[in-house]
Order: sequence, then C-alpha cells, then structure tokens
Amino acid sequence: MRSLLWLPVLLTSASCSLFLSAPSPMVAVRDELPSGGAKCLVVFLPGAGDAAIDFQRHGFVEALRHRGLSVDVVAANATLGYYAKGVLVERLGTDVVEPAQAKGYQQTWLIGMSMGGMGTLLYSHERPKAVTGVLALAPYLGDRSLTDEIRGAGGLAAWKAPQKVADISSSTYQRELWRWLQALTAGKEPGPTLYLGWGTEDGLGGPAAVLAAALPPGHTFTVPGKHQWAPWKQLLDAFLVDSEFTRGCAAPAQ
Repeated sequence: MRSLLWLPVLLTSASCSLFLSAPSPMVAVRDELPSGGAKCLVVFLPGAGDAAIDFQRHGFVEALRHRGLSVDVVAANATLGYYAKGVLVERLGTDVVEPAQAKGYQQTWLIGMSMGGMGTLLYSHERPKAVTGVLALAPYLGDRSLTDEIRGAGGLAAWKAPQKVADISSSTYQRELWRWLQALTAGKEPGPTLYLGWGTEDGLGGPAAVLAAALPPGHTFTVPGKHQWAPWKQLLDAFLVDSEFTRGCAAPAQ
C-alpha cells in the first residue's frame, strides 16, 4: 500500500492524470459459486498501489467462502488512474457492476479499503439505488482540513453542508461527498447501508471516526493496526460475524 499523501494532487491535476493508466474496459477478477444462483454480489475495490488479485492473495475471497455465504465475488482492478481521470464510476458501472448485476442478484455490496473505500462511496453517491450496502475500510475521505472542519462544527449532523452539486469535479467532490453522507446518515437521501472499519494506529482513522459517529451502533469496527492488509482482513472477519450483509446473504437452509 503506497502513501496517499499525494492522492489529492493527482486527483486535481489534469496534467498528471495523463500519465495514469485507466484501461477500458476495466479488468476484473471473478469468483462465482460453481452451483450458480448466488443471492448477493460482492464487488471489491483495491487501494492505491494494489490490484484486484490482491483480494485473493490476502484471504478476502476465502473469508467469504469460509462463511458459506451465497455470494458471487468480483474484484475490480480500479486503479488510481480511474480516479485521476474522473472515470471511476462510469467504468466501474459499465464494465464491472452492471454486467454482473444482469444475473439478477438480490443484493449488491461494495467493499474497499483506502482509495477503494472512497471509491465505494463515490459510486454509491452517483448510483445510490444500485448498491445495497458498503463496507469501507480505512477509507480516504478527503483533505484532513475538511474533516477537521466537520469535527469542529460538532460532528457531521451539525456541520453546515454546501448546496448539492449536480456534476461533481476534482474541486467539488470532497464537500459533495460529505454533504451526501450527511443527508444519507440523516435519512434525507437514498443510499446504501454503511459499515466502516479501521485500524487504531491508522493515519486515516481520525477522518473515519468523524463518519463513524454518524453511523448506527454495530456499524463500526476497529482493530489494532496500521494502514495494512492484515488489519483490514481482521476488520472483514469482524464484519462477517454479524452484519446485515451476513444475514441477508446467508445461504439458504438445506
């Protein structure tokens, strides 16, 4: 996992985005139930510097299979270039999520960490009725100055959010995303069920805690650890013990 300190620069620099790859169509790694007929679709989004195959390498797919859940898994190779070029939602939807959803799943869940955690929220913001739930692990949530502003206002519910932006851009996406999160957690706009997790030594834990304070009990998980795969896997395991995802995607009784 590479540092995200330079991510805002890349996201706001058109010149830098020219050097970042964003192949079309977006590549994905699939793991489907051999018997077919899965109830739920899970879409994994990697962090900066990681790839779709890493979800298999670090045991994420195995964790779902170990629980015996009725899920098909698609890990999207949603690398940094898609974010920098502003095409993440378009390519993820057209190339990965929508073709998979054509199979008729009952639920669609997005799971991502770091940059991928932000990706789960950006996609859900643009297509709120297409996503059942999100698990964002140590998500990148924008500039620290913005989360400090929200915290200083007394939390997300008390923060004076800007007006809704119809078409988000590199200069508006952070505040628009937080505006939507405020409306979503207050039940004023549609969107997925949110779950959030982070390591207690993770540098992105502070911003995550701002969002966590607005979530219902049982929707937040923490474990010891930094911004690394091992804590993220532990957070996934905790999520799988008891969540709306686990209950809704359980395999039918034999």
